[in-house]
Amino acid sequence: MPELTPAMLADILGTVLEETAFMLVEPAEVPTAWEGPTLRSTLDFESVRSGRLRLILDEPAGVELASSMLGTDPADPVAQQNGLAAVSEVLNVVGGVFLTRFFGSKVPSQLGLPQTGQAEGAPPASATCTAAVRTEGGHAMVLELDLE
Repeated sequence: MPELTPAMLADILGTVLEETAFMLVEPAEVPTAWEGPTLRSTLDFESVRSGRLRLILDEPAGVELASSMLGTDPADPVAQQNGLAAVSEVLNVVGGVFLTRFFGSKVPSQLGLPQTGQAEGAPPASATCTAAVRTEGGHAMVLELDLE
């Protein structure tokens, strides 16, 4: 297994966003608090080790993500209504890429179903590894990993 680092998680998230949502991002500092509600998706996995991935972003970032994936303007009501779905889809792809990159393709691995919703407040501080990226629109996206 490769070394687990925030740079690895940021690279996985950045690659997935670039290839699935046509978004360019850059590494950023992990926010200590969020202003307003956040969109959060969690994805359990099993492989050589079990764990959970979490993707956390604010609502405007969810709209930016959905509009980019759908090829619409962020002001489009369809983009504004699909932030949660976009977060869920991106985390699902991130999960597959993470399992392959971290555990390899020759071991049995299984992803659960993303559980997505809105939440308030700061992200949990108990993650094994955390990375953040900033979108072109200036929004932070945080990817957390908990390994058991």
